[in-house]
Amino acid sequence: RRPPRSTLFPYTTLFRSGARAWSLCGVTWMLAILAASAASPPGQVSPFAVTNEAAFFSLLDLERADLAPVKTAVAGRDWAAAKRAWAEHLQTRVQPRWTWSHRDRAALLRLCQEKVGGLDQHIREADRVLARDFDLLGVRKQLGHHVQWLQGPIEWTHVLSRFAYWRDLGLAYWATGKKAYAEDFVLLAKDWIADNPVPVQPSTGRGPRGSVWRTLEAGIRGDAWFEAMELFMDAPEFDAETKYLLTRSLVEHARYLHAWGTAYRAGNWQVCESSGLATIGIMLPEFKEAADWRQRGFHYLVEHMQKDVEADGSHGELTPGYHTWVMTQFLKVGLLCRANGYAVPGLLDRHEKMFEFLLQLREPDGTFVRVGDAGFGRRNSVADSLGLGALMYQRSDFRYFGPDQCAENWLWLFGPGVFEQYARLKSQAPAFTSGLLPNAKYAVIRTGWDADARFLFFDCAPWRGGHSHQDRLQVVVCAGRELLIDPGVYSYDQPLSGSYFRKTEAHNVLMVDGAEQPAADPELLAWQTGPETDFASGQVASTNGLRHERSVLFVKPHYWIVADWVFGSGEHQLTRLFHFPLDSAAQATGKGARTRYQTGANLAVLPADEARLEMRQGWIPTGVASAKEGPVAALVIHSRLPAALGTVLMPFAEEKTLPVVKRVSTADPELLQIQVTFPNGQKDDVVIAPAPAKLTLGEHTASGQALVVRRGPGGETTIVVKGEGR
Repeated sequence: RRPPRSTLFPYTTLFRSGARAWSLCGVTWMLAILAASAASPPGQVSPFAVTNEAAFFSLLDLERADLAPVKTAVAGRDWAAAKRAWAEHLQTRVQPRWTWSHRDRAALLRLCQEKVGGLDQHIREADRVLARDFDLLGVRKQLGHHVQWLQGPIEWTHVLSRFAYWRDLGLAYWATGKKAYAEDFVLLAKDWIADNPVPVQPSTGRGPRGSVWRTLEAGIRGDAWFEAMELFMDAPEFDAETKYLLTRSLVEHARYLHAWGTAYRAGNWQVCESSGLATIGIMLPEFKEAADWRQRGFHYLVEHMQKDVEADGSHGELTPGYHTWVMTQFLKVGLLCRANGYAVPGLLDRHEKMFEFLLQLREPDGTFVRVGDAGFGRRNSVADSLGLGALMYQRSDFRYFGPDQCAENWLWLFGPGVFEQYARLKSQAPAFTSGLLPNAKYAVIRTGWDADARFLFFDCAPWRGGHSHQDRLQVVVCAGRELLIDPGVYSYDQPLSGSYFRKTEAHNVLMVDGAEQPAADPELLAWQTGPETDFASGQVASTNGLRHERSVLFVKPHYWIVADWVFGSGEHQLTRLFHFPLDSAAQATGKGARTRYQTGANLAVLPADEARLEMRQGWIPTGVASAKEGPVAALVIHSRLPAALGTVLMPFAEEKTLPVVKRVSTADPELLQIQVTFPNGQKDDVVIAPAPAKLTLGEHTASGQALVVRRGPGGETTIVVKGEGR
């Protein structure tokens, strides 16, 4: 065994870094490190620690009839016998029950072989764990046989101590029976517990090299460890001593989380903390404190369902990746409660709506919009989530977007009958297309649900904390493929996560004088959907007297007009940014820019003003820890305020079908009038106002926020957009 690591290591390293450490920033960082580390002074015993066998067994309710053998051994202070009796109890008890049982091993293995082609992928991943070849967050590291748990970078360390890879070890053991997998599970468990005593105080601190006892990771282990225990429950290598050590540590986890969770705190962290606490309380009811663990975990989960989940199903952080994570946490706790007879009023009140929200954000390619910290740069499929929702709520519209076949991981949530349950579900596309999510303040404009549908996402969302980006009034566009993107984000360990991906310049927004967007929340001004047009409008105001209003008009089924007004005084540089996919080969063409895909849909960005086009480079994640430069069109204009700017976003398959876009002058400078003329003779005259007004196009007059007069081979059509306020 290696000697204990010095608690002074981070500080001595920092001292060696020289004078730079003692800048104002460095001093602040040092103080933060010291404050985070003060939770565990050397030699001080944590109040959450279970210090020895006597303390552990005193926490059990030994008056329970099923613990009689444990009680007898404890009375004689025969700790070895007490551990054996406790291990036997864990292995043979019928209740509580995980969402599946180790007793179903043969049936579950048979289903895996028949339905998903076996467990070879888990075996390959487990062999990498045996070799200590860890690829986490896109960074591959070779660790020692006895793992150094504080690795740095910070998030890498956190993920290492979440133990998701124990599932691979367990399933590889089930599939092969090789004791090496069980032996390694035991070694890793004992090493981690020995190296990482529970701290004196609960903490969310990161530390200079990461932390294994952040409350978030403690909550995640409260779930992951029980699944691992179930997988290895019958393994001879998972002996009485290890069962004792793991359950002892889980008790420490519960006490630690219980002490921390004494007040409601918005966000996904407390959901994970409370899920872990509730899970430990459900799965270890033999402990006298278990009822308190369950009660507190359930209490905060219900409070989060009431306060964090809005009526439209959106989670409070307004980031689809974290939305999905929280949604799954509620699902897992709900299923565990169902399996063990716990009725928790309010636990899943808006849970079904959370799936509906995710369905609304589904892009035509089956992924969700990468708004905010949406998913570490990888393309996140909505299919698995909606498949789970279909199983949970028997919804045919969720089933429509789920995978064709039941996913393997669902087996471990719903049990052996899941394949038949999923196969029996009916499948039907939603009856609606465009829609507004009024609490999130997202407007989603689409022509349908097929892979070639035209889709635009308009973001009026408020700022919701550290996972939000500077993306106010952004648009994202698809038409058979992604055409204007939000690049999302990648691993928090990577520098661009803070220096670029969260900034204004990384989004399809308007910038004033090259500055970051104002801190104010946007206001959703109007929303209307109809058979001929969809319309959305929002604004954001700054403290310096400037106000930006953006409206999006979809003239179905052809194109969108993005109208931007900037109100205030003086002359300013106004820059509209449009980010294209990495493989789009986007180029300048005339006054505008367009993608250059050889086949399928393309997009033309056509300005209706005198802006100068600059083709720039932005960053796009290519993986969890990698990024490449991608094309950005910047429409730059210097203008006195107030200013009205217009951009036509035109999906097209053939270049010869592209229209000519022309700005038409008006008596009122706040009105934006555009003429769109197509090669086939169709001519659309459009006028848009920043607020409802009397609008005129030739002999056509109407009151509203937009007026469209379409003339072409099929005759003339007049469309009035009222711009109904929200």
